[in-house]
Amino acid sequence: MIPEEIRGFLSHEGGSSLIIQGTPGTGKTTLAFELMDTLPELNPIYLSTRATTEAIYRYFPRLRQKQNEIEIVESKNVFWDRFFKKADNKVLRVEKDVFEVYGMLDDPDKTDFSDLDTVCDRIDAFLPKTSLLVMDSLEGLCDRYKVSETFLIGIITRCLVEPAHTKVVIVLEKECNIELGYIADGVISMYQRDVGGRRLRILALDKLRGISIRQPNYLYTLNNGRFHSFDKFKVAHPLDYQSFDHILNTKTHYSTGNHDLDDVFGGYPVGSYILLETGANVDNFFYVLPMLTAANVVSQGGGAVILSVSSAGPSEIKNYVFEYGLSDKLNSFRVITEENPEEPITEDFVVTYDKERFSSDSGILYKELQRLQDAYSGNVVKIVDYRIFETMLDQQLLKKTIISEKKYSAANKLLTIVMCGDGTTPEIRKTLADVSDMHLKLDKCNNTIILHGEKPTTGIYVIEPDVSHGYKDIKLTSVR
Repeated sequence: MIPEEIRGFLSHEGGSSLIIQGTPGTGKTTLAFELMDTLPELNPIYLSTRATTEAIYRYFPRLRQKQNEIEIVESKNVFWDRFFKKADNKVLRVEKDVFEVYGMLDDPDKTDFSDLDTVCDRIDAFLPKTSLLVMDSLEGLCDRYKVSETFLIGIITRCLVEPAHTKVVIVLEKECNIELGYIADGVISMYQRDVGGRRLRILALDKLRGISIRQPNYLYTLNNGRFHSFDKFKVAHPLDYQSFDHILNTKTHYSTGNHDLDDVFGGYPVGSYILLETGANVDNFFYVLPMLTAANVVSQGGGAVILSVSSAGPSEIKNYVFEYGLSDKLNSFRVITEENPEEPITEDFVVTYDKERFSSDSGILYKELQRLQDAYSGNVVKIVDYRIFETMLDQQLLKKTIISEKKYSAANKLLTIVMCGDGTTPEIRKTLADVSDMHLKLDKCNNTIILHGEKPTTGIYVIEPDVSHGYKDIKLTSVR
């Protein structure tokens, strides 16, 4: 996905110039190709100093399939074009004759703008239709033509941008100076940031003249050699609800209930203690992760015990159950929640406790857990949010409870999923992280929810809602 601000900038009337800047490896050329691929109606032309046409097709094979729509113009070099001709690109050899004739040239530094003539002819042939010219890179072209960067941009502006309304995208290999920033109509920057040894890619919209920038920064990925940015996280709902399509568990592992999570983490081992840690401002949508696992267990004849919190109380859990088409299995769930004398709960799947006596009567959780384990031959998942435990137990008792839960899960081959948030005390977070068999962290960056594994160590993935199956699910995309 190309950010809508950039698409709007390249789609409005008149010509414009856009600088793409960033350090090597940030994906500037990949973004330039994605723009050409996304906007074929602009008759894209790629003026390159980076490689031959054949090399470009080799690195970006999809461009070969669109060679009738996207024209590649190699920036020529007088010396190499005169003395460095290959009859067959597939024949390997050393062109040693070049070294012998180099000293015989009358003027090896002669500037040749013939390839710009080719570009102008191409754009002129398309008029009055608009063309998109990508210049990759500005430094390489200026070195080739022996002119300054401001001079070349000035020529392009006066010859193509203003009179022919050409859209010009200029790739920079370094951060542009203030003067270039003033000359260009738009400037976008591509960055790489290290997050605990993991790479996070950020696209900054520094300047887009005439365009309202609703989101100044975007996360993006170069996964599979394509540029893809991520829009602001939005909860989605299916247009037509369908029954949950379970993923088979094995003798050694429970499925997470999501194919992408299974591919990354391999499922949850039987008897394991799983920690989901959320950072600040992570939407309550994250609760779909443990609920997918619960739905997957229940849909295969198991049960689920959930110590609920305000973000997922009995009514929210019931909604999940009905949305996943498991209404006939509602009693396979046990939701344990604080009693409210003003709103008594009478449904069989809900069990209440007195918050003031929870520390001395916490056995209610294990009592309901044991009932389900007996009923479903031990095929049960337990989901506990430690944000509620912290309001009822002192820290030392809470640490003992964590260690006890971990041992109980392993001894009884019980899958336990626990959660903690940004407000959880550092000591409790450390205890949970230390005893967990798997540790997944969710955070929010530029209005996008991201996930990575601390245990096991994984790269960063963007979480997006997926309702294509007819129920709330997620899609993971690797940030590479």
